[in-house]
Amino acid sequence: MFGEIIANADVIGYEYWSDGIGIIMRKLISVAIYACLMAGCGGDSPSDPDGSGNGTMIKINGPVDTVSYSALQLGVNGHELDASEATVTYDDQSFSFDTVVEGARVEISSLSGLAQAIGLQPAVAGQITSVSVDKVTVNGVTFNFATRGLSVGDWVMVFAQTQPDASWAVSAITAVEPLLNAEIEGAVSALGDNGNSTFMLGSVLVDFSNASIEDGRTLANGMWLEVFGQFTNGVFVASFIDIRDNQDFSGLELEGIVTWVSDDKSVFEVAGHLLVNVNSSTLFDDGTINNLIIGAIVELDLVQSGDLLVATKVDFENQLDAPDNLEFKVEGETSFMNGELSVNGISFTTGSLIRLEDGLTLTSGALNGQWLELSGKHINSQFVLKRIRTEDKDSEISLEGLVENNTIWGYTASDNSLAQFNGQWVDIECQRTDSANSSDLTLCRLDVD
Repeated sequence: MFGEIIANADVIGYEYWSDGIGIIMRKLISVAIYACLMAGCGGDSPSDPDGSGNGTMIKINGPVDTVSYSALQLGVNGHELDASEATVTYDDQSFSFDTVVEGARVEISSLSGLAQAIGLQPAVAGQITSVSVDKVTVNGVTFNFATRGLSVGDWVMVFAQTQPDASWAVSAITAVEPLLNAEIEGAVSALGDNGNSTFMLGSVLVDFSNASIEDGRTLANGMWLEVFGQFTNGVFVASFIDIRDNQDFSGLELEGIVTWVSDDKSVFEVAGHLLVNVNSSTLFDDGTINNLIIGAIVELDLVQSGDLLVATKVDFENQLDAPDNLEFKVEGETSFMNGELSVNGISFTTGSLIRLEDGLTLTSGALNGQWLELSGKHINSQFVLKRIRTEDKDSEISLEGLVENNTIWGYTASDNSLAQFNGQWVDIECQRTDSANSSDLTLCRLDVD
């Protein structure tokens, strides 16, 4: 939790020290906020405060809250762990315990409160190509972070987490000796455009023509990848690609930020890519299902059930502010041609990270000409689908999006009832006339449910 909160806390300065390898930095937050974090504000004590797991091996994934180098201890997700016998690794390289800093995301295997293995999980690792007082660029990605003590050419690990608006919030940067590989992670887009063996991760072009892909799998737009290789002449040249999906997170206790939630709260997204499901057995701590909104910082106990990743427990830690226009919902008759899904001529971004319900598949036979409900994220001027399900074509229609000129998602209100919402991102219900002009709406009002 510490790593995500400090990006939004009152920063009073930065601390720098040497680990014998390079310069390590972290943000210092106000004493009041730090005391609140240590006291567990917003929640009860963890159910397993000593990290013992009742004598069983547990796996914890989250940012480091506290670390003591003299005592060889660290705190993650409310667990205080003895790290005196733990190995610290990243990309098959070993590191000293001093590399573990507050704010660094780690994945830990722990037995009876003893950390067995600590895996470092930076968002980006590589050489700095540009640096200023408050910005640093690594592998073509620019991060906002105070950078005193770092220089162009230094190798660093950047620990950061995806925010609801798809930006990165940095919690720590650690200088290291040159690594075997650089790394970049993110969601695939523009795969194979112009027939090339390339794709985009954010704004970075990745060449995977000579890369080994996990289990020989086929890449698809929307996949979340960890890509290892070298950043050369503005292009990330991949040597190995790790595809991150459900089985990587089953059995984990994971802390993350909620970045999208379905309107019925049965499925939500964490960290910008991980779709998590809620069922009748899901337990909620320090809140209820109504607290499951974009920007919530949560600790999750995850298991895989069939093809779905299910949260057996959702523990609410904190809440970040998030813009109102990140979620959308539209229903209507869909067209699916050449891999593009649209409603009323408006296109939506499809990919591998979509929950398809009611037996639907990403094929023209399943999606073309059907009345469906589409929901997802509005990110970087794109409408990225997260959920597709069937919907009754009746006189009621539910929509969430931007109203402009008495119109929303290609529907227009003949009684001008949409005009009152012009310029607003709203969640509304309207009456629909099932006639030749099926885009005609009336009696539009805010959905207060």
